[in-house]
Amino acid sequence: MRQSDIFTVIIVATVGTVVAAILCNVLLGDPNDKFVTFKTVSVIQPTLAQPDPEVFNLDAINPTVEVFVGECEDIDQNGELSEAELIACGRSDAVTTRTGGQ
Repeated sequence: MRQSDIFTVIIVATVGTVVAAILCNVLLGDPNDKFVTFKTVSVIQPTLAQPDPEVFNLDAINPTVEVFVGECEDIDQNGELSEAELIACGRSDAVTTRTGGQ
């Protein structure tokens, strides 16, 4: 590069930086003039109120527990009926299970 090319690049970069700074200041405004208002929160009381029994019902059904309709019971409570539990409730027999249903 020649010396005039280097001088041109420096001038263009300087002018671009100054223009960008002026545009940012015009578009965004002065950061010292910005303000934010916050709502104050009331003080938390040291005592807690009892929860509503309709919302927090201790006798309610737990939706995360799998429910089996009929006489089958998940004895080991692992979330699925094992072969022994299926045999105990009469949905499966040992012969069908051992031979693969044939």
